[in-house]
Amino acid sequence: MDINNAKDFMDKVMSESSSYNFEECEVCLSSGSAMGVDILKGEVSSFENSSDQAISFRGKINGQMGTSTTTDINEERIAFLLSEAKANAEVLDDDDEDFLYCDPENKVLRADQVSGYYGKNNYERFKEVGLSLEKAILDSDHRITDVDYLTVGCSKGVFLLKNSKGLDLFRENDSITIVAEARAEENGVTKTADFFWYGVDIDKFDEKPFVDVLKKKVVSKFGARSIRSGQYDIILGNEAMVSMLSTFFGVFSSYAMQKGLSLLAGKEGEVIASDKVTIKESPLFEKALIKSYFDDEGVLNYEKNIIKNGVFETALYNVKTAHKEGKKSTGNGYRGSISATNVVFEPGTSSFDELCGKVGNGLYITDLAGLHAGVNEISGDFSLLCEGYLIKDGKVDQPVEQITVADNFFNVLKKITEAGNDLFSYPGGKGEMFCPSVIIKDVSVSGEE
Repeated sequence: MDINNAKDFMDKVMSESSSYNFEECEVCLSSGSAMGVDILKGEVSSFENSSDQAISFRGKINGQMGTSTTTDINEERIAFLLSEAKANAEVLDDDDEDFLYCDPENKVLRADQVSGYYGKNNYERFKEVGLSLEKAILDSDHRITDVDYLTVGCSKGVFLLKNSKGLDLFRENDSITIVAEARAEENGVTKTADFFWYGVDIDKFDEKPFVDVLKKKVVSKFGARSIRSGQYDIILGNEAMVSMLSTFFGVFSSYAMQKGLSLLAGKEGEVIASDKVTIKESPLFEKALIKSYFDDEGVLNYEKNIIKNGVFETALYNVKTAHKEGKKSTGNGYRGSISATNVVFEPGTSSFDELCGKVGNGLYITDLAGLHAGVNEISGDFSLLCEGYLIKDGKVDQPVEQITVADNFFNVLKKITEAGNDLFSYPGGKGEMFCPSVIIKDVSVSGEE
């Protein structure tokens, strides 16, 4: 894709929009490329090298914002974009008026975060890394019989936006992801586990710690059994906490609140969690791979506490939802959604071993299953199959399985008594989510009767 050609095309769309009676408008280009290899049984089972692009137009007529999209960048598509958006606007009847935004002090915004390492990414290098990793996983323990899934892939994305108020926005970044799932067998019992690595420089990938973690995750599951049903104090492990918070994070969206899809509507300023809970959006978080400086609407990102010491300080707003409540956007407006960048559940000072000591006797949950089928994102109720370990006399003990943990997300926030110092991150949305392991008191667990 030629960026200059794309910019010229966007300018032509903007210049011709007035002839279609648009009062204000914006044009954006999103483009991406991806390359990756899948490894299976000592061979490259598949190879991908793809790219895509889309031009989107939004324009306002009589207070209604019409939209249209095309994948072709040629002048013949300009009339299509403008006529489709006009027709769309003329049939809309949205009581909540949409807006375009431009900060006069920050009309031109740039975030070029393409690493200097992207040129290293090629088929031969990814094949080499993937085949070596598969062999190392299989050699790490005689019980590991197969690597069911292994992929090494990279992607690069470009986002350009211009609007009639003067906003000129550009964002570009890249990343590499390595994911593997191992299968182990012992005495007729089969266990699986997966692990991932996320970075920008393939030469920074360290095979040994990756294999060590994956091996431990899968073979430590042998000997697992169910436990007696009851109320348990638990440690929700950092990976499981990321899964939990990610699943329910939509409740902090102002759009969800305004549409009656979040029980947090009208509760800003109220205590909704224990004083051990501080969750913030930190766009420039030092541990994040990709930093975020502005949203898709041209609003500058900034660090904000969503929950601070248990108090719900702010929902996440875009320009439209903020206007409806007479507020300013929090910089969370992205194409078609309200999203967060880098979200951080503030860690505590205790190590994982110290958390175990404070629980004494309880349960350590490592994996949650059924996070889409077993949750109600509006009420907060969940009932999830899980795996983990007993905690006995302050130490991790017997692995457990075939148990179900049931509670309510909003109640869980109130029952967190401590957060550990073991931050774990997982990429998703517009950044990463960082969570530590946490102690949750008095959770209902179903197992053996």
